[in-house]
Amino acid sequence: MNKSKPKKTANAIAERNRTTLAYLELARDRVFQQLSEDEKIKLIKEVQAIGDEAASWVASEYGTDDPRKIAVKMGLRVFGEDKNTKDSSEYRREKKEIVISRQFHEKLLREVQSAELSERLLKLIVAQQLFHHLEAERIGEIYKRFKFKAWRLGPYVREKMIKGLSNVAAQAFTQSLLGLDVSPQVFDYLVMTSFPGRA
Repeated sequence: MNKSKPKKTANAIAERNRTTLAYLELARDRVFQQLSEDEKIKLIKEVQAIGDEAASWVASEYGTDDPRKIAVKMGLRVFGEDKNTKDSSEYRREKKEIVISRQFHEKLLREVQSAELSERLLKLIVAQQLFHHLEAERIGEIYKRFKFKAWRLGPYVREKMIKGLSNVAAQAFTQSLLGLDVSPQVFDYLVMTSFPGRA
């Protein structure tokens, strides 16, 4: 019984960290800022559950948790490209491609000191873009599912959306698919500190 307590504590800490990182992803959005704290947490949990669920059925449907193999089975082409852009990777819907910046990937590998993390970096980058393909082709863009009242004038109501919700779902999808102990958003902060000007 004592052995399960540390595991529960570790899970609680991991869950709190995951929620906190998602919160930071959305913190600058004005619509998100206007929500109550309870609404923010509820929204984050709901969006993360969508990503988690997508990871579960994708891995089951394709018989693997390797996003590169899943992408190929879905008819996507995954390749590296010499890109002089701030983006580490890109999903090109029209061409059914996931393109990874070679320079960014090589530079990030040099910065990461853990062999285990280094091996997972490419999968992590592909998984995030794979989720955006799922949004485009199968499940719809996640952020469009959630609309928030911006203002009302008589019968007229103006609604707004929080685009960052798609990224939160993609992070949850990636974490669940790859079985990561930490949210992949940790790498976003590594990028910001390692590559100034990319924020």
